[in-house]
Amino acid sequence: MDRFQGSADRYAASRPGYPERLLKALSEAILQEPPQAGGVVADVGSGTGIFTRQLRAMLPAATPVVGIEPASDMRLKAAAMSALTHGIAYTDGLAQQLPLAAGSARAVVAATAAHWFDRPTFYAEAHRVLMPSGILAIAEYVRDDAGSPAAAAVVDFLARHGGPRAYVRPNYPAELEHAAGFANFRHLTVPVTLQLTAEAFTGLALSSSHARAAIEALGEATAVTMLKQMVAPCVSGDGRIPYGYIFHLLTVRRD
Repeated sequence: MDRFQGSADRYAASRPGYPERLLKALSEAILQEPPQAGGVVADVGSGTGIFTRQLRAMLPAATPVVGIEPASDMRLKAAAMSALTHGIAYTDGLAQQLPLAAGSARAVVAATAAHWFDRPTFYAEAHRVLMPSGILAIAEYVRDDAGSPAAAAVVDFLARHGGPRAYVRPNYPAELEHAAGFANFRHLTVPVTLQLTAEAFTGLALSSSHARAAIEALGEATAVTMLKQMVAPCVSGDGRIPYGYIFHLLTVRRD
C-alpha cells in the first residue's frame, strides 16, 4: 500500500484505459452467467477507478459495481473522479479479506493489481464470495518492450535508475487453470499502441511504482529530461511517441 500512497494524481492522469474489445468480452462473460439476476461486480485493487468506471459503463445500470482499494489516497481520488457516475461505490478492503458476503458477487475482477496480492488466498476468497458460475477475471497490461522501442526505453530507464522490482510477473494461466473450485479458463490478448505526447510519455513512465526511487535519486526534472532524451529516436513526424502495450484478459468460472 505504501508504494501507492501519494501517487494518486499522477496515476490517475497517466495510466491508460483498457481497450473496448477487452471490456466488451469481460462484460459479456459477466452477463452470460450466472443466469439469475443480481450480484455485485467487485473490482479488487481498484486504485483510482480507471478500470472500475470503464467496466461500469459496459454493464446494465442495475448491476452494482464496487471498487475495493486499501490505499486511502487512491480510494479518495477514485471516489472524486466517479462522483457523477451512478452505480459505483468504493470501499476499503484487502484482496485476502474481501469485504463481501459469501455468494454475493457475480464477478470478482482484478485489473493490473493481482501481482501485489497473496493470490492463493485471493483465489480462495473469490471462490467464497462468488455465486455458482460467477466469474473470476484478471485483466492486465504489460509493456511491449519487444515490439515497441519507446516501451523498451522505459524498461531500460527503470532498470538503471528505478527501485528493485517488488514482484515477478505471475504465470496467471497456470495459476488460474489450477485454482481450486474454478473451471472454463479463457485468455484474450489485445495489443495496443498508444500515441503519446512527450508529457504523457514521461508521466506514464514515472507513474510506475518502481520509478519513485528514480525520482528521489535524480529529481523529477532530471528524470523527465533523461526519459525524453532516451525516447527521442522514437518520436514520429507529428511529435507523438508510439508506445506499445499488450493487454490480457484471463477468466475462469466458479464451480
